[in-house]
Amino acid sequence: MTDMSDWLTRNHREIGRRDGARSMILRRDYDASIEDVWAACTEPDRLSRWFLKVGGELRLGGTFALDGNAHGEILRCERPRLLAITWKYGDFPDSQVELRLSTGSPETTTLELEHFLLPDDGVIGVGTGWELPLSIALSLYLRGELPEAPVDDWYSPGEEQLRLAGLVAREWVALAEAEGLPLPAEMPDWT
Repeated sequence: MTDMSDWLTRNHREIGRRDGARSMILRRDYDASIEDVWAACTEPDRLSRWFLKVGGELRLGGTFALDGNAHGEILRCERPRLLAITWKYGDFPDSQVELRLSTGSPETTTLELEHFLLPDDGVIGVGTGWELPLSIALSLYLRGELPEAPVDDWYSPGEEQLRLAGLVAREWVALAEAEGLPLPAEMPDWT
């Protein structure tokens, strides 16, 4: 198995404030056109191959539901540069997500995801939850290295994924500590 720890060093992580609450920002460059990255993040068949199955009324003003995860409304959709959605997940406070794409060259795209309206102690979990799929799974998908089937049909987390999740969590913990944020009462043991 390829060691993907170095893939995580290509990410820019940031904790900020937006609309009076915390936000987490993750930025990464991909060797793919903006149209390809947009389609991978917004077309249900493509999204299900590297992230989760999605359903709903997938249009501006419509709704989305990620299989076994979050749901919400589609607030803005400016193809191929901006997608803004509400994010409702279990008993957690409602938040919002913006996916912003820009081009560095015709075949390089910068993806920036900002998840905001987060409680101070929610940044670590949210950052960790977004980073592995966006860093590794989307990168592999865009390179054509994932199976031609939905993630649910072939993915089973193993030791390597837990190790990588631990590395990512430590990065977000360090950022949270530098910002003086409270750490969650219970942190998963990813070691």
